[in-house]
Amino acid sequence: QEFECEFLGSVNTLISPAKIKTMAYLNPIKTSGSIEMFEAPIKGHTYVCTVDVSRGVDKDYSAFIIFDVTKMPFKVVAIYKNNEVKPFVFPNVIEQVCKGYNHAHVLTEVNDIGQQIAEALQYEIEYDNVLMTTQKGRAGQVLGAMFSGRGTSLGVRMTKQIKRVGCANLKTLTEGDKLIINSFKIIEEMSTFAKRGQSWQAEDGANDDLMMCVDDGINDHEQTEIDEYGDVWTSVTRKGM
Repeated sequence: QEFECEFLGSVNTLISPAKIKTMAYLNPIKTSGSIEMFEAPIKGHTYVCTVDVSRGVDKDYSAFIIFDVTKMPFKVVAIYKNNEVKPFVFPNVIEQVCKGYNHAHVLTEVNDIGQQIAEALQYEIEYDNVLMTTQKGRAGQVLGAMFSGRGTSLGVRMTKQIKRVGCANLKTLTEGDKLIINSFKIIEEMSTFAKRGQSWQAEDGANDDLMMCVDDGINDHEQTEIDEYGDVWTSVTRKGM
């Protein structure tokens, strides 16, 4: 069942208040701990998981979102948000959920301790679909599915330029009905995700961990191609503005 939103957020949000007011959300079809599922995995579909990592203390949340990127419009099919999960436990949660979604491709933001999570997925758990990036100087970060020589690392390092591009893409897709959010929690964060200086972030007293997952995901989906088998991502350049 769909519900429409009514939030009292900022007038200066990334997504227009008028759009947020009309966005519908679904009750999860399944909830397990901090995991909410809005759609069961579908055989043959391609899924991507974007991960934002915290240190497991009260103020910040570790979060991930699973997107169905098989075709437009993209859809949020599952989310996870928890402010108590410890870094040594989080990779196992990611792996368990992502395996269920056709071994979803995983992209982790590696600022701060995200690197630890990405390395645990790749080397300890040996999850087979961890996405990587290669630094290409002024050209930005190139996304791919395997090590490709010098300058390659697990996950993506968030920069001001990448965040700005991601926010612009997110606004375009969301307001153009090319991204189906489904989640009340994401829409709630959208209502307090506002302009601050030259950037966008949560207003005081709010958090934006799920929004950062959406930002990462949209930045990559907009510039990613999936091959004929649906399970290998070609490299794409993520350029600053």
